[in-house]
Amino acid sequence: MTPLERRHAAIEATMARYRGRPFAWGRVDCAKMAAFHLKKLGFPISISKAGSYSSAIGAKRAIGRMGYDNLTDLLDGLGLTRIPYSRLMLGDIVLAEGHGGVDALGIYASNGHVLGFHEDMLDHGLVTVDLTPVAAWSVL
Repeated sequence: MTPLERRHAAIEATMARYRGRPFAWGRVDCAKMAAFHLKKLGFPISISKAGSYSSAIGAKRAIGRMGYDNLTDLLDGLGLTRIPYSRLMLGDIVLAEGHGGVDALGIYASNGHVLGFHEDMLDHGLVTVDLTPVAAWSVL
């Protein structure tokens, strides 16, 4: 499978799992979605150290239990390569300003669109949103 085919397969699997599932902290959220996506690409992701959480404050504490100050440090700690936004490719991970003091993660789809959760459509599950990335990481 070519790298582009791997990226596409991982996105398809992630969309199948999260589309139509309403947002729920600690069960169906951007961190869980990004972890699933990275696992599909072969990254050995273990978020069990994070423990459970059910709010934005709980998510921040979960990041701390994993030994990181924030999502940026966590993604850097996974060994992903940080890239400029101009080099985003299908399936790359983006970080944008979130809500409740926790940044948001998304998966780059194309043409400036990102798969993620949007505060106005939390009951819809995973949707395509326009985010202004704060940081980005290549998945391959």
